[in-house]
Amino acid sequence: MGVWALVFSEDFYHSASKSNLGNFMEKPWQTDDWFVSPYNFEGVSAIKSKPPKTLTFHDVTMRDGEQQAGVVLTKHDKVAMGRALNRAGIDRIEVGIPGTSLEDREAMRALIAASLDASLYSWCRNNKLDIVAAKECGSYGITIELPASDVMMRGAYSTNLDELIAKVLENADYARSEGMKVLLLLVDATRAEFGVLKRIAQEADKACDSFAISDSFGVATPAAIYALVSKFKDVTNKPLEIHCHNDFGLATANTLAAVAAGVSVAHVTVNGMGERAGNTSLGEVALGAKLLMGIDVGIRLNELYRLSKTVANISGFAVPPNKPIVGENVFNVESAQSAQWLSSPTKGAMAYPFRGELIGHPEFRLILSKKSGPHNLDLKLHELGLNVPKDRYPEILGRIYEKSLQKRGAVSDDEFIEILQDLDLYK
Repeated sequence: MGVWALVFSEDFYHSASKSNLGNFMEKPWQTDDWFVSPYNFEGVSAIKSKPPKTLTFHDVTMRDGEQQAGVVLTKHDKVAMGRALNRAGIDRIEVGIPGTSLEDREAMRALIAASLDASLYSWCRNNKLDIVAAKECGSYGITIELPASDVMMRGAYSTNLDELIAKVLENADYARSEGMKVLLLLVDATRAEFGVLKRIAQEADKACDSFAISDSFGVATPAAIYALVSKFKDVTNKPLEIHCHNDFGLATANTLAAVAAGVSVAHVTVNGMGERAGNTSLGEVALGAKLLMGIDVGIRLNELYRLSKTVANISGFAVPPNKPIVGENVFNVESAQSAQWLSSPTKGAMAYPFRGELIGHPEFRLILSKKSGPHNLDLKLHELGLNVPKDRYPEILGRIYEKSLQKRGAVSDDEFIEILQDLDLYK
């Protein structure tokens, strides 16, 4: 029996159900594939949360993701990414900026020719030329950026609220008359006066299909996002979307807080790519919404790991090995404590909150080093099909300790076998 089979075996769940963990497979926080905190679901009712039953994903990897410093995507790159995103069940894909890029226009046309299930969007400045370009290359919908804070309006865009609203009404009306869906992205909304947001929402309500609240500099807390979304819902009946950046490491938390408040569309990028510290990560929101909040996400979760690899290879933007959900090392076990959790299913503890197979992660790895203990040895010997007397474990672990310190890293399987050979234990 492999390690995954051991951890998630029927025996594990049978024994765990006899403990104080309650009845398995009967609650949204407990299934064959994951086990998260039941307090998540008590908390939802406690804060009077009104999350959607289904969360839509608007992927901006090809647009915001490409704004990651050092990343440049060709038409062929975007076509390959678009196909991969479509396989993962992404609802909407923002292909790029056709108003400024011939490559993006060609990418849009190629992806339309590919007959994807996902709806294809173009990002537009608040001007008619960009919208005409989006229409000419066949966009299903457009995202129109709209500076919402005073510092962005006056400092970055040299405009004022009256001019802004008049222009967006004209442009949005034109786009909708051409059959395109219109999303108004409120840039820097979390630093804007609410009176400004309210006026934009009320005056542009009939000209658009939805509004996106953008925490463009990642400067809000989850509590602030929840409060802002709740207030914004009172001034418009249009669907709300959330677009977060990760400057303080809160993009996923903020996105889930917005969803808890009733946002129905999450803007994400694969691997959290994006300008500065990046954007909200697709994998984190997909699993967070489904496993932690019980929301139907419509994403093919078993494609997440493959998608992460595909985008990393195409973009050249490396994924940190400990990246939540999709990192290479997420399902590796090296410490004695984690190995003990893996080896002791009757205690009702698991080394992971969800199965690697859930996201298509190919394999579990048991690693040996100075941090390892007897349970690591049990698992590694089982993995290699070897038998060693337990009274020799202290001696073996001592050698592993010394070897890992010497190389300042983990001990490979070949090095482990050499240790056993030196101790005359490899037959």
